Amino acid sequence: SVHLPEPATSEEEWYCNRLINEALLATNHHGYGPVHINIPISEPLFQFNTPELPTTRKIERCFSSVSIEDDLLECCYANRIMSFQKRMIIIGQTYPWDYIERDVEAFCNKYDCVILAETLSNQIRPGIITNFDALLYSLSEEEKKRLAPELLITVGGHIVSKRLKKFLRSYPPKEHWHVSRNGEIADLFQCVTDVIETSQLDLFFFFTEINRTFHEEGKPYHKLWDHYSRAIPEPHVPFSDLYAIGQLIHSLPKKSALHLGNSSSVRYAQLFQIDKSVKVYCNRGTSGIDGSLSTAVGYAAASEDLTFLIIGDLSFFYDMNGLWNHQLNPRLRILLNNNGGGEIFHALPGLNKA
Repeated sequence: SVHLPEPATSEEEWYCNRLINEALLATNHHGYGPVHINIPISEPLFQFNTPELPTTRKIERCFSSVSIEDDLLECCYANRIMSFQKRMIIIGQTYPWDYIERDVEAFCNKYDCVILAETLSNQIRPGIITNFDALLYSLSEEEKKRLAPELLITVGGHIVSKRLKKFLRSYPPKEHWHVSRNGEIADLFQCVTDVIETSQLDLFFFFTEINRTFHEEGKPYHKLWDHYSRAIPEPHVPFSDLYAIGQLIHSLPKKSALHLGNSSSVRYAQLFQIDKSVKVYCNRGTSGIDGSLSTAVGYAAASEDLTFLIIGDLSFFYDMNGLWNHQLNPRLRILLNNNGGGEIFHALPGLNKA
């Protein structure tokens, strides 16, 4: 059951479209059943002055085992992926995928594809672009147009970068395929066209094995992104929160675990290269500051990893009862950036007028 707003803006119109697509896709998702779409209409009710209904987006869902013998997926996607010149994969927050590294590398070797991954993706690998947030900040609008993808494939969970969201909403791809194990619609960039209900491992393996005779030569799209990425240095700043975070990240022992508080802590950490053996976690999806300390304490108590936490003072004091615990593990290390309260709020325009 969904309740539509009466759209007065393009954002509200997109939201209506997404809700309707979710409802229609639910009619035959692992079974069949009715759905309810509530459409409010304000008076006057009888002024029919729109000559024709607009063309609108229809989201498709493909449920598949993603085996090489899967005729449905091969028919729908094998030829389509070759029809695009600029292909992009974005990996959101997820657990380490040591077993998938080979398939990701094989996929990139086969197709001219750029892969963007934040620190929270735990996919820090050669050839994967991780500094895209700073990169996008440095570009002109014309350069952004050149870097915009024609096909976007998203896997994993949360994306931290607001700049990436704005980039892909401003220059949307022709198609956006979202890979979801449970078939859920996640439309962060407001341009999803297909939801592929399968695992990331199966997807990369499938696209690597099909189109056996196809191999993109030259890879100009990946080379373009790589050229811009290599031109962006890591931050070199005087003593500050950002400096302290960078120094800790550069000093992390291999195979340790890094937990990040929300807001400034997680955003600053994205600016530095982290060793691929370090596992990175953040309690995303919460209301900004909830539970980051408790999460790190619980992880350290149950893990053999040397565990580090980078956290700001507001998050720390909000959740400091997490340290009132007899099971604190001596392998836990905490870097508390105490700058007198919520540094990120000082950067919000107009807050001083509130």
